[in-house]
Amino acid sequence: MKKILFIIGLIILKVFNIDAQECNCGESFDWMVSTFEKNDAGFQYIVDKKGVDDYKKFTDKLKDKAKSTTSLIICQKIMTDWLHYFRSGHIGIGIKDAGENVLKLTDSEIRQKYKSEKTINLTEKQLITILEKEQNKNPIEGIWYYKNNSITYTIGIIRNEKSDKKFTALIIHADSVYWLPKQIKAEFTMNDDNKTYTVDFYVRDHSKKNFQIKFYNDSANMFYLIDNYWTRIYPQNTLTLKEELQLSFTNSKIPFVMQLSDKTIYLRIPSFLYYQKKYIDSVLTKNDNLITSTPNLIIDIRNGTGGSDHSFEKIIPYLYTNTIRDVGEQYYATELNAMEYENYAKAFKDTTLINHCNYVAKKMREHLGEFITLTDLKYETKTTGKVFPFPHKVAIICNKNNGSADEGFLYEAKQSSKVKVFGKPTNGCFDFSNMKIIDFPNNKFVLYYSMTKSLLIPDYCIDGVGIQPDYFIDSAIPDEDWVEYTRAILEQ
Repeated sequence: MKKILFIIGLIILKVFNIDAQECNCGESFDWMVSTFEKNDAGFQYIVDKKGVDDYKKFTDKLKDKAKSTTSLIICQKIMTDWLHYFRSGHIGIGIKDAGENVLKLTDSEIRQKYKSEKTINLTEKQLITILEKEQNKNPIEGIWYYKNNSITYTIGIIRNEKSDKKFTALIIHADSVYWLPKQIKAEFTMNDDNKTYTVDFYVRDHSKKNFQIKFYNDSANMFYLIDNYWTRIYPQNTLTLKEELQLSFTNSKIPFVMQLSDKTIYLRIPSFLYYQKKYIDSVLTKNDNLITSTPNLIIDIRNGTGGSDHSFEKIIPYLYTNTIRDVGEQYYATELNAMEYENYAKAFKDTTLINHCNYVAKKMREHLGEFITLTDLKYETKTTGKVFPFPHKVAIICNKNNGSADEGFLYEAKQSSKVKVFGKPTNGCFDFSNMKIIDFPNNKFVLYYSMTKSLLIPDYCIDGVGIQPDYFIDSAIPDEDWVEYTRAILEQ
């Protein structure tokens, strides 16, 4: 009854410069339909609900559309529309990386390409000297820092000599390939409210994008631009606890713990992907004494990625109050699906998981065309043998971007009398899972489909519904205030 790999169903596909590429969409559509019908665990379930005639009519309509196009983009949309007849999660069509054959430039060639961009001839030291002398500095003026994975920028923002409401950002430190010191990175214009700014921001290829920004928490310590927070490093200000939490929430790709008060601990889990398990286990081990000596625990899983239920195994003991019933699943036995479980076995290092995957593959081949289970039990029970006095109350924060293994975690956690769920309903991407990814014969697309079906359905469907929170957080409460809102309720 082990669930090996959940992948969240909101597949994010890269968009490449593929306008000129063509395909035989009719052939691609036919291959997709045939492969999906034979291998997807949810296909027959939906056809039985909607009816064979309705399914055939819908398929014929989109098949005619597919025959009339040779565009990769349009073909992808037609095939995606067909797949969404069945569900929106753990399913999809991707266009293979059309950028593989694009001419790659060397670092020196990239520098040469952008060497003539506009600059401001100031060093960091010179900029600071000017800012120190300036009277009535605008809050946006100063030196700001940004980091997202391996990308870091330091920029200086200074008032434009021609207007009190216009400001220019120059590079102080960057990658020294696409961006060099003193080049202009952005131009800010203060809006009439004197609180927000219009920004012309030059992205990696130096093309201009337009944004509106405002300071976080009205403190002029942070502002959000593109996909992350920029923080002030000159003039230096101390971040508040709320600002530190929001910055870590946005920037951190691995779990972390923060103490919000003497009564409440905050645990952030960005992802349950299997490779994250070691980080989750490590942060729990490191903070075990703190967690088990503090009355309240907030677990924030917003904007999750799905992953594996093995990743949250070590969290469950902190929540545990009574026996947990874990739902089982059925495996749809086909040769393609058996091969995928063999691939899983090769990818894992854990002997238990390797043996499990090989056993699934073997049993599938013994029952091709059937749904199989690995046990006669519909549910598996979990007990830890111990209930921790602390944490006494556990709040889990989620939103619409949580699905798959995130929902599996919530399903188990909600069975504890310690736990309440805060936020918004989750994505609803759980009933059919364990995705298989397969290339089309033309090597232009990839198909995503599911190999397993939850034994919860049809009695308790999560797809299209989601896990419902105990405390719904409405839109009048900004996202950045959700943690404080939750903490206040726990500590009442």
